[in-house]
Amino acid sequence: MSLLSKKIRDGRFLELIRRFLKAGYFEFKQVHNSLSGTPQGGIISPILANIYLHEFDKYMDGLAKVYSKGEKKRINSIYCGLLCKRYRLKKQGKIKEANRLLKQMQTLHAADPMDKNFIRVRYVRFADDFLVCIIGSKALALEIKVKIACFLEQNLGLELSQEKTAVTHLSKNRVRFLGYDLTKVRCDTKLIEDTRGCIRRSINGNIALLVPGQIIRDKSKPFRRGRNPYPFVARNNYPVLDIVSMYNAEIRGLYNYYRLAVDVGKKLSEFKYYHYYSMLKTIARKEKSSLTKVHKKYNVEVRRKSGTGTRWIIGVRYETKAGWKTMTYFNDSLKRVDVPLRNVSEFLVPVFSGGQLLKRINACSCELCGAVGSSFEVHHIRKLKDIVQKYRKHGRTLPDWVVVMSRIRRKTLVVCHSCHVSIHNGKL
Repeated sequence: MSLLSKKIRDGRFLELIRRFLKAGYFEFKQVHNSLSGTPQGGIISPILANIYLHEFDKYMDGLAKVYSKGEKKRINSIYCGLLCKRYRLKKQGKIKEANRLLKQMQTLHAADPMDKNFIRVRYVRFADDFLVCIIGSKALALEIKVKIACFLEQNLGLELSQEKTAVTHLSKNRVRFLGYDLTKVRCDTKLIEDTRGCIRRSINGNIALLVPGQIIRDKSKPFRRGRNPYPFVARNNYPVLDIVSMYNAEIRGLYNYYRLAVDVGKKLSEFKYYHYYSMLKTIARKEKSSLTKVHKKYNVEVRRKSGTGTRWIIGVRYETKAGWKTMTYFNDSLKRVDVPLRNVSEFLVPVFSGGQLLKRINACSCELCGAVGSSFEVHHIRKLKDIVQKYRKHGRTLPDWVVVMSRIRRKTLVVCHSCHVSIHNGKL
């Protein structure tokens, strides 16, 4: 509250936030008092946490400036000596010996990795997860870790989780941050020729983002049994168009999140295999047919996103106001992209107007009384089974709207305004 009062002068607004923090929470219909912190899942908890940790951000920016020094690393004397020797051999025409020296140079660092006069500290935070990247010694990293723990405890009253906080050398181990694995790349065989005609190693020392293998295996579990694709049984009652749309949303969301990883194509190709054939088996199970018949019925010829030619893929035609369109399974290439999504519209899949609910709404007819008009509402329930058991438990006759929902096996009902009011008043 003291941090908020630095920028906010409205006492009524501050009092509202104070009451929010002290309001407590419900759990299994019991009220629990707020002991400390912001309520988990509260609507303003994320922004309050960011405001609180802004003090930590400022401290880390100052810490980075204090420790960072030097303009560039000292040249490795051994590497420099071999470079001069190779230059003389090339000048004398001894190309084979010069190439042998080049291979030896490619196993060494061009600059001194342990230069004490070159230090860099970089900090990044997302919610309560943060990462501190250091070019320097392990002793320096441990010193910074101790200072961070002291600041959080003394200034913010927070405790640094010792289980989740570790000092790691990126060249030897990976670091998990926001679902990505971070590592430091080293490959002496990947060479590039610069503008001066000098051949140098192109990727050594770069930070690479990787897709964690465990996450892909966990994501694949609902769609496989052992090494074989398996149908998603819970989706059997959905229309085929909705099934394809659900599978599309899953793989598109996974790719859009991990599109920055260097191995996104390799890792997601494995997921895509189980995911695609799980969709086929789900459709086959719904229609009680074979995979061959599903292929014949729903196969669509589309152009390849990368390269030339066409390929066959599962797709469903649906009707819109502009005419008939086709929704196919995810057909984009799984390649790495340097720039993350910045516009929300890039991520969103175009909404199709062929869904069963939209067709029922566009019919402009009440599904209870049959009234025709231009304005209708949708009645929602959480679980159809619970509603049916509620009436049967007390020996009551099922209302017409429950009977209709049970017949069409849907948790939504398109009704006119008067029928909707009667449903909620229990007078239908």
